Amino acid sequence: MSDSAKTPRHWIRESPLWVGAGPLLIFLLVAAVDLTLAETFTSEGKAFVSSLLGGVWLWMVVVLFLIAMGMAISPLGSLRLGGPEAKPSLKFFDWCAVLICTLLAGGGVFWSAAEPLTHFQSPAPHFQGIEGSSAAAVDPALAVSFLHWGFLAWALVATTVTITFSILERRGEPLRPRTLLVPLLPKAMVEGPIGALADGLSVVAAIAGTVGPLGFLSLQLSNAAGKLPWLSDTAGMQSLVVVLLTAVFATSTVSGIQKGIKWLSELNVWLTLAMASGLLLLGPGWFLIQHFVSGFSTYLTHLPQMALNRTSANEGWVNGWTVFYWGWFLGYAPLMGLFTAGVSRGRTIRELVLAVAILCPLVTNIWFTLLGGTGMALELDKAGAISGPLAAEGHAGALLAILQQLPISGVFILVGLVLVVLFMCTSADSMSYAAAMVVSGRQEPPAALRLFWALIIGSLTLVLLRIGSGADSIDALQAFIVIAAVPVTPLVLGTLWSAPRLAWKELSRINTQSL
Repeated sequence: MSDSAKTPRHWIRESPLWVGAGPLLIFLLVAAVDLTLAETFTSEGKAFVSSLLGGVWLWMVVVLFLIAMGMAISPLGSLRLGGPEAKPSLKFFDWCAVLICTLLAGGGVFWSAAEPLTHFQSPAPHFQGIEGSSAAAVDPALAVSFLHWGFLAWALVATTVTITFSILERRGEPLRPRTLLVPLLPKAMVEGPIGALADGLSVVAAIAGTVGPLGFLSLQLSNAAGKLPWLSDTAGMQSLVVVLLTAVFATSTVSGIQKGIKWLSELNVWLTLAMASGLLLLGPGWFLIQHFVSGFSTYLTHLPQMALNRTSANEGWVNGWTVFYWGWFLGYAPLMGLFTAGVSRGRTIRELVLAVAILCPLVTNIWFTLLGGTGMALELDKAGAISGPLAAEGHAGALLAILQQLPISGVFILVGLVLVVLFMCTSADSMSYAAAMVVSGRQEPPAALRLFWALIIGSLTLVLLRIGSGADSIDALQAFIVIAAVPVTPLVLGTLWSAPRLAWKELSRINTQSL
């Protein structure tokens, strides 16, 4: 064993730290010197990336989901992550709670109210002849929302990537993005500059993906605060909200995964169940049940068309919605995949795919139906009740506009805002923790390094909110997310081949040993 292997370098000397932090720090510096230049980079960069890689991402996500499902229903599904003797460290409920609350939860809380309402008012081009804001627009609106937050999205984040990480970790490889290159490149290249680039740029993409929901939810909380008579929804208020949220999730990150993330995830689940029950009992319960069933049927029927239909006529819409989401979740995949591998030891591939690609999407789709469906029901009952605030305040005002219309609205608003904070914190602290794991190469990264990434996330959010105001801020956040996803595309593409191949070899080896 080499001396370097015996005595790990201090984390501040690790190359992936500076490969990852460098581009982010440069962007912060550019924005501080010339905000217009930063704005130009994000807007033009998003358009270029969407045009160049949009079609590749659409096909990649569909194929990845099919591969994951094929592995789950095949004999490979019985393969246990971490080895035949591995035991789960979390109970099934706790495990699912962590997955639901850390993978896509932060952004889902923001868009669960805003996205269905947006597609309700302006139906997606996949559904020709549907009149906006009509009863006929409800199911198509839910179906498009289910596409973006359903089976394909969740599978992209943590199925083939997680399986690849888990099997290679059992062979002695570290839980770092560079490990995804081990089946594809010579070991010397993986351990050299290419590996450092893979680690660092994966951190950039994941941090960008976390900055997005933090910015979205900060706009949402600032909008809520602006309803109070002594406060207003200003840039200063948005910045203050970001600072306060950063303080909360930085504290949770420093406390560690078992204490902070697990506790917050469990609290999130119980509060979500309480709010869901309230919406069903005190809101348009029967309407929501009917349209979840019919909307889900519409989703399944039109899934191939919605997932792959990208023509010159609808390219702008697809790039603005579907391609944006796939870029966002693609950027998450390496770090969320390794995070999921860490908490999924002892689970089988079948359990992983069932939880991540089926159970979590169903929970998310139900949540979108409860919030977005309630908003559509209120709008159908009284035109302008929701569309008016949405037009005046943008996507950030959708959640509050819906909750204000319900009985005991004060309780709903309080619980809703607490959920916004908690879901954001679970997403941000898990990402800070995972980023620290990557750049340090340690399962228990130093608290100072975890704090560093938490502060980077908060600082980037402040800068991107400064680039625009209102809807412009959301555009800037989306653009930054899409650009950052480009370098990790080859890493995730490689798992479409390496995950089933490695799983088959591992299962064959185990079966041979048992003879």
